[in-house]
Amino acid sequence: MTGELNDEMVASLTPEILRLQDEDRLPICVYINSPGGNPRSAEALLNLLRLSDQDGAEPCRIITAVTVQAASAAADLLASGDYAIAFPQSTILHHGLRQLSGAPSTLESTGRLNELLRISNSIYAMQLAKRTEDRFTFRFYSVRIDFPSVREAKGDPNLSDYECFVHVIQEKLSPDARKIFEKAVTRAERYKALITSVTTNPGLAEAETPLQIQAAIIKAIVDFELSIQSSSDAQGFQFAGMRRLADDFYLLNEYQIGSNNQKLDEWCKTLGRLFITPEQKAEIDGIADEDERLNRLAEINRPILQPMLSFFIALCHALQEGENELTAADAYWLGLVDEVVGDDELGNLRLVYEFEDDELEVEEPDGEENTSAHAGGEGTKNAGTGAGTS
Repeated sequence: MTGELNDEMVASLTPEILRLQDEDRLPICVYINSPGGNPRSAEALLNLLRLSDQDGAEPCRIITAVTVQAASAAADLLASGDYAIAFPQSTILHHGLRQLSGAPSTLESTGRLNELLRISNSIYAMQLAKRTEDRFTFRFYSVRIDFPSVREAKGDPNLSDYECFVHVIQEKLSPDARKIFEKAVTRAERYKALITSVTTNPGLAEAETPLQIQAAIIKAIVDFELSIQSSSDAQGFQFAGMRRLADDFYLLNEYQIGSNNQKLDEWCKTLGRLFITPEQKAEIDGIADEDERLNRLAEINRPILQPMLSFFIALCHALQEGENELTAADAYWLGLVDEVVGDDELGNLRLVYEFEDDELEVEEPDGEENTSAHAGGEGTKNAGTGAGTS
């Protein structure tokens, strides 16, 4: 993929993609050097890459690799790969949806456009979250080894895993990426403050109908804004208060959609065993009923994973605002790509799957040494029998 992402590019790549899919079901590698283009064309290309065949075969796995630049819709396509790779000097640019129109602007038309862009950015943020979730959680787990040293350096053994994670990742980002990261941290903190204010508001408990619930939420947001405004902010709130209330309302909605209880429980059940202590593992394994085991696993892990899920949702939304240009390493640490080519210090799952134990010298019965057997692997087949190794 070289150049602008449009319908002409999709048309030119279609025969090649279909030919590769017809030959076999091996992974297809998509090399990207594109400033972006039409999001609809990007989705069409992705759908084409994920085609089955007339016999209902599994789609080919997709490996995406940015060689020079992946911007806008091309950055979304890069993140959509089953395995995403960045070349060392490449750049990845994420930003919000843009709408260009030659028609004269009116108060009514700009209001509709603002609403459309907000909704569209939210949709693309949730798509990005779905496509990068596994990378982000792997990144979180892989840096946990550094958390004890962070707590020691900060002199606070009670720092949460989330607070340690924020510190570790911030130290690894470029100055530009750090601004995006800090914006996501601020957004996640706003989520927490808003949800606490709304859920503890007595009016919500009394609401019964959906309309009453929405009204109670709006009143709770007003109370929240009043509680954090100082007298010096009064004039500013007078002119921008409705916008702030609307922003808070949309923030609360994006949090509730992205960071719902079902997704949190899913994280707890799929990742939970990575974060429990040996004592907790023994306790959970001692529970006979499977549902009770999963419920106990979720109960232990919710305090650990809830802040991480909130931050992850906030990060995906923050990437849809402004112009966010990232280096290859930035994209790796933010969970947008799996691997940076040639950087052995940035661990990845490919190294895990391709790992082989060091070769061991296996003494043959006649006293000769055979060094081609691998310890503990299938390479030891027939070793020691005089028949050689597979």
